[in-house]
Amino acid sequence: MAFWRGASLFSSSTAATTSSSNTFGQETIERLSDRLQTATRTEDRRDAVRGLKALSKKCKLEVGTQSMTLLANILQGDRSDLDLIQLSLETLANIVTYEVANEEEQANLPQDITVQFTELYIKNKANVHAALELVEETDFNVRRSAIRFLTALLTNCTKELQEIILESGPMGVSKLVDLLQDEREVIRNDALLLLQILTRSNANIQKIVAFENGFERLFEILVSEGGSDGVVTVEDCLSVLLNLLKNNPSNQSYFREGSYIRRLVDFFELGSIGEKRWSAQKVTNVHLLLQIIRILVSPTNANQNIVACQRTISQCGLLHRLCVMLTLTTIPADVLAETINTIGDVVRGHMENQQFLSSVMNTTGEAQQPVLFNLLYTMVAGEKQPFPLRISILYCLQCYLYKNELGKSLIVHTLLPQTENAASQYTLGHLMIIGYLSKDVVASWCSGIALARLVADSQQFKEAILKVVLAVDQAQTGAKTLMEISIDLLQNSSSSFHTRVAVLIFLSTWLSNCSLAVQAFLSIPNSISYLISQICAQLIADDRENLIQSLCSFVLGLCLLFNNNQIPSYTTEALERLINKRIGIELFQERLETLSKSEFYAKALQKPQLKLSKSADMILDYEFARLYKALEGSIGRMLTTQTMNATDKSLGDPLSSNLYDQQTSTMMTHYNDLIRQQDQQLNTYKQQEKYLLQETDMQKRKINELEQKLQEIRDQYSLLKISTKQGPDAHNELRSICEQQRGELEYLRNILAQQQSSTMNHVANGMEKLNVGNGENHTAQVGERAALTARITELQEKLNSYDERYAAQNDEIARLQLENGVLQEKLTNEKRKVSLLESSQGQTQELIDEKIRLSDDYQKLNDIHQQTLIEQNDLLALCSNYEDQLTTCRNLLQSAGITIPNFLLELDDNE
Repeated sequence: MAFWRGASLFSSSTAATTSSSNTFGQETIERLSDRLQTATRTEDRRDAVRGLKALSKKCKLEVGTQSMTLLANILQGDRSDLDLIQLSLETLANIVTYEVANEEEQANLPQDITVQFTELYIKNKANVHAALELVEETDFNVRRSAIRFLTALLTNCTKELQEIILESGPMGVSKLVDLLQDEREVIRNDALLLLQILTRSNANIQKIVAFENGFERLFEILVSEGGSDGVVTVEDCLSVLLNLLKNNPSNQSYFREGSYIRRLVDFFELGSIGEKRWSAQKVTNVHLLLQIIRILVSPTNANQNIVACQRTISQCGLLHRLCVMLTLTTIPADVLAETINTIGDVVRGHMENQQFLSSVMNTTGEAQQPVLFNLLYTMVAGEKQPFPLRISILYCLQCYLYKNELGKSLIVHTLLPQTENAASQYTLGHLMIIGYLSKDVVASWCSGIALARLVADSQQFKEAILKVVLAVDQAQTGAKTLMEISIDLLQNSSSSFHTRVAVLIFLSTWLSNCSLAVQAFLSIPNSISYLISQICAQLIADDRENLIQSLCSFVLGLCLLFNNNQIPSYTTEALERLINKRIGIELFQERLETLSKSEFYAKALQKPQLKLSKSADMILDYEFARLYKALEGSIGRMLTTQTMNATDKSLGDPLSSNLYDQQTSTMMTHYNDLIRQQDQQLNTYKQQEKYLLQETDMQKRKINELEQKLQEIRDQYSLLKISTKQGPDAHNELRSICEQQRGELEYLRNILAQQQSSTMNHVANGMEKLNVGNGENHTAQVGERAALTARITELQEKLNSYDERYAAQNDEIARLQLENGVLQEKLTNEKRKVSLLESSQGQTQELIDEKIRLSDDYQKLNDIHQQTLIEQNDLLALCSNYEDQLTTCRNLLQSAGITIPNFLLELDDNE
């Protein structure tokens, strides 16, 4: 198809170009192509290709249409003339590339002309294999031209070229990886550009490159080029590393087990990172390094890989280096934002890393402050700070709070009523509230999302913040709860769209699975009437206001779903009747489903990582999208069920049915709350023990897998060694048999020739005797002739049989030689695997030692815990004895008429 498209383009171009110069160029190309096809002298062929190369840009269409096949044949056949090969490669590269800024390029060509020529070239896979073989040429010009030509082909038809290269076997990719060891920097740098495209979105090629020591060779280049301070070559190396690790769990595990994470620490040295002036190339290099770390701990990876990488990043000191970067004032803002995002991914869901982050202090200012506090202050009060920086702080805070019950409890505790001295100190919780009430759109939205993450998945914290009371003016004469202030923010006409969205997300998270929060919300005047007024408002062209309506419907649905029926005017049935009367079931569900059809919802649900480019994108976050997805269907089903039940009840006794439903609903709510409280208390008691057990089991599984894999590869290696040793002996035996059979065949051929000659003589003699009329011997001669003929036939068949056996033995020898080559290649690969696994034995031993250490630590902690319990019991007994003695002393003094001291009188008050 590509050829016919090219031909049609050529014909249309010919019709469109009528100038004499173009006609002359076409005639020249035809003569050069004929000369290239018919010439026998190498010099003539070389001159013809040189002429085609000179015209390959100005007359790209004509040269490609008429000479591409001829040039491809040169790559497959004429390997002796390296100059001719180089010219052909350069001409083909000009045909399949188009430089927009180059004035020499032919004008008025279709945009996909280079893709069409590429499809035409790769239609014959042998053409691609020929170009791959030329990469092995030691000649500088030929190798470089072959690399650039393959790079151009990959750029135009990436997936097709990747499949063809894979079909050539692992050695095809191995050839390209070996180019990284070329001592000529130009070749090496061109190979990096080739590998960038080759490894893009192809897991099989990525695995082969990693298996062929690709990581090691890339790190060698990184170190030799100066690491993060290096030139564009470093950027190319890091880009290849990104491709190898992205969406490839196998390579990520190999990268971690090969200790390459530890080698990343050297690229974040304080002397280099702390420089005052950063070049643009250095900014790019550090960005790529941070992206590599984020890929290893991305929330979208398998949990086992995430935990292992998070632990390694912490143990090797890389997390500490990243946290040190937060305290430096010389880091560019965009690099700082990416560093904060990276730290967030490293600590997300990892208890030890979260505790480490909370302990990092900033000592650069006059007073030491926790780094988390400084970051949150920048998010809340940094109106002049870049927007990506503030969003990255929000994401880091979300990751810090994710499954961090201890960190959440400390922040929630600061929000509760405190003593005067404690309340005067600003904390993370206070900063969240300040941002939540701020007029700054970014601060209010980010703080609302942070508060939602603070109470998410914890009924304990949701009930605790119900006690939060805030002053509504500077005189602190009045106070309102946090939920009342949230309702005020919604009803305030000056509140921005993003503020209202944040408040509704916070309320939705707060109300879900918490009946006490729903009760507090329903007890606030005008809360339900506000939601109904928003839902009933007419749809307008502004999609943002439609989202507000949908969020209000979701909040009202949560009140219906988690209602404990403690507010008489807003019981479950009362809310259902209110929705049916004031809104309508169908309209309510339509408003509720509006959010699920929004592009903001689809984007937020894709991945946990926050990636917002501008303030207008501040709509939803991942955790809220998951909450909405989990509960939206339940709200719709409950409304439908309530409607059907109401219809059925209207046919029976209304009074008894309503009473029964209310009692059942109250009882179910009570039991649900009790079960949730018990589950949370149980999880809190067993969290640390569960974590240690999981770590121990994970390490045991990993050790068993490594030992099993190592034993399998050792067995394969032994079999390959045995088969390799037996291979040559078997081949020698086959050769000796074939030589013996060749001798037998020659001997049989000689005997057959002699017998044929003798037979002919006998036949001639017999004919003479027959002619003489010797009738007596006629019968004997006929019998002898038949016997000889049968003997000849038998010998001929035997000869043919031996010829067939000889051909079969030759085919078997060729097959065994080919199989031996394959075995030799597998043996080499298995040797590499064994060397890698032997190097990983040390890491396995480290894991075993770490497991023993953790077990010892756990036993020590358990012993300390038991000892503490004993001491506490002893202390309680001593206190009881002491109290009895004080009571006895007081009685003695009282009976003796002596004045009783105040501390003995206070004993009565305490009692």
